[in-house]
Amino acid sequence: MFRRRRRRLSQRYAPVKPLSTLKKRLSLGLGFKSPNFLTKLIILSGLFAFLAFVGATAGIVIGFSSTVPDLGPVLETEGMEYWELPTKVFSNNDELISVFSVGRREMIKLQAVPKNLVDAIIATEDADFKRHRGINPKGIIRAFVKNLLSRRIAQGGSTITQQLVKNLFLTQERTYRRKIQEIILALMVEKKLTKNEIMERYLNKIYLGHGNYGVESAALFYFDKHAKDLSLAQCAMIAGLPGSPSHFSPISHPDAAAKRQAFVLKRMEEVGIITTEQATAAKEEFQGQLSVMSKKVFAKACTTINVSPYFTEYIRQNISKEYGDNAVYKGGLKIYTTMDTGMQKAAEDVLARALNELNKKRTNKTLKIEGALVAIEPSTGYIKAMVGGSGFRKYNQINRVFQAHRQPGSAFKPFIYSTAIDSGYTLCTLLDDSPVKYTGTDGKEWEPQNYENKFHGVVTFREALENSINVASIKLLEKITPRKVVAYTRRMGIQSYISPDLSMALGTSVVSPIELATAYIPFANQGIKTEPIAIKCIKDKDSVVIKERMPQEERVLSPQTAYIMTSLMKGVVERGTARAAIGGSLGREVAGKTGTTNDYVDAWFIGYTPNMVVCVWVGYDKGQINMGHGMTGGVIAAPIYRDFMLRVINKIPAASFPRPEGIITATIDPSTGLLATQKCPWMRTEHFIKGTEPTKYCTTHVGLPAQGGKQEQNIPLPEEEEPVEEDIDKVMLEE
Repeated sequence: MFRRRRRRLSQRYAPVKPLSTLKKRLSLGLGFKSPNFLTKLIILSGLFAFLAFVGATAGIVIGFSSTVPDLGPVLETEGMEYWELPTKVFSNNDELISVFSVGRREMIKLQAVPKNLVDAIIATEDADFKRHRGINPKGIIRAFVKNLLSRRIAQGGSTITQQLVKNLFLTQERTYRRKIQEIILALMVEKKLTKNEIMERYLNKIYLGHGNYGVESAALFYFDKHAKDLSLAQCAMIAGLPGSPSHFSPISHPDAAAKRQAFVLKRMEEVGIITTEQATAAKEEFQGQLSVMSKKVFAKACTTINVSPYFTEYIRQNISKEYGDNAVYKGGLKIYTTMDTGMQKAAEDVLARALNELNKKRTNKTLKIEGALVAIEPSTGYIKAMVGGSGFRKYNQINRVFQAHRQPGSAFKPFIYSTAIDSGYTLCTLLDDSPVKYTGTDGKEWEPQNYENKFHGVVTFREALENSINVASIKLLEKITPRKVVAYTRRMGIQSYISPDLSMALGTSVVSPIELATAYIPFANQGIKTEPIAIKCIKDKDSVVIKERMPQEERVLSPQTAYIMTSLMKGVVERGTARAAIGGSLGREVAGKTGTTNDYVDAWFIGYTPNMVVCVWVGYDKGQINMGHGMTGGVIAAPIYRDFMLRVINKIPAASFPRPEGIITATIDPSTGLLATQKCPWMRTEHFIKGTEPTKYCTTHVGLPAQGGKQEQNIPLPEEEEPVEEDIDKVMLEE
């Protein structure tokens, strides 16, 4: 026992053998209890390495899994985030005039897709689609090896499921992080959806070139037919696009498109979907279509669906404000507008041509003269045409119909005169047009002037408006008070601030063309204001009406006052400042008013028939720039109105302004404002609201010969009688 203990101690404390001895024994496998120790060591090391790899991989996967998006958009087929359907805008006649989208997309059910197209896509993009569970390990390994050899991510090895989730959730960047997320998402999608559900979503989401998403949109774009009607040749062409839509485009690269189509047909033949004869026939068919199709579609590809950008951009802004950008670009809304495409085209052409001619003659060569035109149907408020400038371009997208706030000049006077009519004034009221001075609160004197500094003495109410006489209008405004007129303008549709002072008669407060057009609607519509409407109806992607806008009416003038004002403004066209430009050129009853601001900065004309109100503005975008001497509303704005109306007059029903009850006529002497006698040298038949007509006869022209022909009248001309003394100034003041 003692010997054994001593041996164990001697072994424990024996001197260490040299390192060379250990190496020798290790190489011979000697000196160890088990000759398989090295093998076990290697196995254990490999196991630890494998576990470490699995742990690291699991960590990476868990880390990436926490950042992958929610699957809601791919599982919920009703959401706009999934479908990204375009919003379509239609004219009053249901013509497609614009599309708002991130691309063109048309939704389609799987059963409506031809089997040839589905088979062609599977054969080309993912032959194992029906067998794998979201990823193809062979494809991933093959792509991994190729990426290592090329030292970059050159190939993805994506299945159809991976392509779907990439398009729905991920960016197009080529990184391993994105690829891992793609794999995780694909596996998750395969657990939630059937193969048919995945395929349907893929066919609706895949990008197929020239802004087209989904096979239905591509079929309509490339072949002008629905996907269900595609031939084998056409199915093969579309099936070849997902890999590189731009490179295989039949528009930009017809030769590459033909080769790609042939490759798809070959793959279909290899997997037994079609015969050699079918493949050959399909190639020949496509070759025959290619040249014609590429030329035809090229024009379409270069033209954005946006027929009238000023109008449709206004629509887009309003829809975006109410429903948000997501609804505009992805919601699949259908918007039915009030726009008449013929009128819109005429408005664009006429305004562009007129502005082009004006700019050729302009004195300021650094800036362009701009303009705006808006046409509204007064009975409904429907905006039939809207042009906000000389041309909608990248650096000229201001819609001046709404955004130009300019002084209206004499185009504001009708609001003063309609207020006066309601205050008891008549068309034969005499106004004083003579020099006058006013002292402001700051002590400065103001001496208003007429056009070309001419004064006319005593004038009738009608003459003052027909000829835009400033001083007579200012004195009229002074009597009825500016605040009363401001209240009328608010009621009639002007929302901009109107300064309640005498300069209002010169139109010094700024307004927009749409405001002025709206405020003239009651004159054309028997005293009823209708709010301007550009959108009649909005439907969702399932064509369910979600909003409908009906005409909004409000009586703001009596029918009698509106009729008297129309009689006044018909005189502007027949005898006044618009006679030279319009006169009887339209062959219809037309009323309107010109407007010109100081130094010919702004030129206006607002004209109307019983069925159409049109407002035209011309000027520089930067205010207070002279357009040139003589550039008045009657000279440059009224001709635009005339030319536009000549283009569209056949679309507008012929009608006369209806004469309401309570309107009578009487023949007056315009120099006195009294009932004419047979000896008055000048006579005029005027309209009056019953009870406001004059009752006294003219006594100024005693003994003079009678002038004038047969007159329409309700009040009989008196027999010759003794004249009665009457003081004209007194009549004027009393009226």
